[in-house]
Amino acid sequence: MPFPAHIARVLDAYGIAADTKVALYDLYLSLGEEVLQVFADLAESAASTDVLRPEDTATIRARVVERYLRRNHPLWMAGKPTASLWHPREAEGRASGAAIPLGTLLPLSAVKAAGEGQLPDGLLMLGRNAHYGGRGETISFDVVARDLGDAIAIAHAEGQQHTLPGSVGETSGTFDSVRNVALLWEVQPNVYKPTGERNRPINKLYRKHRNWHLATLAAALEWLGQQRDCAIYVLRGEALSIAHEVNPAKPVSDTIVQLYERTLRQVAEASGRELRETDDGDGLTLLDSCVMNHALRKHVLQHGVQAVIWRIA
Repeated sequence: MPFPAHIARVLDAYGIAADTKVALYDLYLSLGEEVLQVFADLAESAASTDVLRPEDTATIRARVVERYLRRNHPLWMAGKPTASLWHPREAEGRASGAAIPLGTLLPLSAVKAAGEGQLPDGLLMLGRNAHYGGRGETISFDVVARDLGDAIAIAHAEGQQHTLPGSVGETSGTFDSVRNVALLWEVQPNVYKPTGERNRPINKLYRKHRNWHLATLAAALEWLGQQRDCAIYVLRGEALSIAHEVNPAKPVSDTIVQLYERTLRQVAEASGRELRETDDGDGLTLLDSCVMNHALRKHVLQHGVQAVIWRIA
């Protein structure tokens, strides 16, 4: 799909190569107009704009992320919501989701699951339509580092970085507010665990935030259960590959499945909830909503819901 006409005219006037525009457009869809502002700075420093290549856009995301945090982190600390970093792709770069501060106090169930003094010291955030990839109706829960410098360091670390920058990891799902149904489909790190030289600069920060998974899942269950009183479903560990495995070269490992299931059970128990078997009625509820992606919906239609999704009760 092309850029909006007024943007395309500027890029053409500067002689930006076609393949460079493709790379730039993909960033624009995900991160919005700030991509173009950073690219303009990049173009000004180039000897000639017509020699800019797709690889020259590689630094844009990192620059956008840092600018985003410097602008919005102080607002979050003051309790003010902002636009999200990631944009819904159907908005074609023109609109963002929302990043909403929920406070600095984490749920008591998270404290119970992790132990006193073992949770990240940060700001609990809710993302609405703020997940990388632009899927609609998403919700995500992050604990962003309280210190701006720490948040920037985490945001620049190697990893998936799928939700809000400054967060070591997140719990994400889909919330159908019309039918009052939610499906949590991942508890995933935003950054890789430091090993050797990989992410060595955030080694101490990572240890401080090591229980991000307990904090974010507990926050998700509290927000959905107590504040929205909706039907809550969660993907089972053995179904992670159905919903997420898009690259056969990087399969969902048994270790990931085991850690994910352990997190589900640990937080469910700490919050006084149960992971219950689903039935055909639950399957109809889920199929009637928008909470499943295409691969998961196809599987449920063919094989039923019982082996792939729990209900939280």
